[in-house]
Amino acid sequence: MTNKKKTSETYSALAEIYDDVMVEVDYETWTDYIDEIIYQYHPEAVAVLELACGTGTMALSLEELSAYDITATDGSVEMIRIAQRKAESVRSDVQFLTRNFLDLRLDQSFDVVFMVFDSLNYLHSEEDIIKLHEEVKQVLNPGGIFVYDFTTPRNSRIAIKFLNNESRRVNNLYRYYRKSSYNAKNREHTNRFKIEKLATESGNVVETFHEEHLQRIYTLPEIENIIKKTEFSILNAFDGFALEPAHEKSLRITMVLQ
Repeated sequence: MTNKKKTSETYSALAEIYDDVMVEVDYETWTDYIDEIIYQYHPEAVAVLELACGTGTMALSLEELSAYDITATDGSVEMIRIAQRKAESVRSDVQFLTRNFLDLRLDQSFDVVFMVFDSLNYLHSEEDIIKLHEEVKQVLNPGGIFVYDFTTPRNSRIAIKFLNNESRRVNNLYRYYRKSSYNAKNREHTNRFKIEKLATESGNVVETFHEEHLQRIYTLPEIENIIKKTEFSILNAFDGFALEPAHEKSLRITMVLQ
C-alpha cells in the first residue's frame, strides 16, 4: 500500500486528532475561569463570541452553564466541521462559523469576546495584534470586554521539556509525533507534527501529513505597550487561571480589556 506524504495547512490534518492531542487540557476549569471573569467584569453579559474555538470544546462547555448565547469561530474549515459535528451530537445551539479573527465579517455584536489557549501567540507581529483588537472592537457592544491569554518565555522554556519528542497512537486510526523547540533569541516556539493515518485492519501507514505551528512568545510589558496603541484599556492582567495579578514568573497571562 502506497504511503502518500503531504504538507498540510495548519490545523487541517491535526483537526481529526486535535481532541486527543489536547486530552490533558482541563476545559471545565478553563470554562469556569472565563465565566468568573465575565461575572466579575460584565455580569449582565449574554451574547458571547469565542475566537479560535478549535473543535468547539470550550464553547460547548460554556453553553452548559445556560447563561449565554454563544457564537464560536475558527479560521480552520476542518476544525469548524468537527465542532459542528460535536454540536449536532449534543443538540447544541452554539453557532459555529469559519472566520479568520483578523477578518471577522460578522453581522452581530457581542457583550464578551474571548480567545483562549495562547491563540494570540500565533500572531507574529505588533501590526497583526493591533488588527485583532480593531476587529474585536467592531463587534463588541459598548461596555463589553475582550478576554485573551498568551504564554510567556518562561512557559516555553518549561514546555519543551515534555512536549518535545511526544508520540501517541489515536484510536488505532492515527499516530502522531511532535517535535517542540524554542528559539530564545527570536522568541519563537515551534511545534512540528508528523501525523500518520493508519489502515484499519493492518495498521500500516497509508498517509503521512506534516504540519508546523509557529508561535511568537511575548512578555507582559510588550503586550501592554501594544494595547496602548489600540482603543482598549486594561482592566486586569491575571496570572494563569487565578484572579491574581500576573508577575514575572507567570507562565500564562490572561488579559481583560474594555
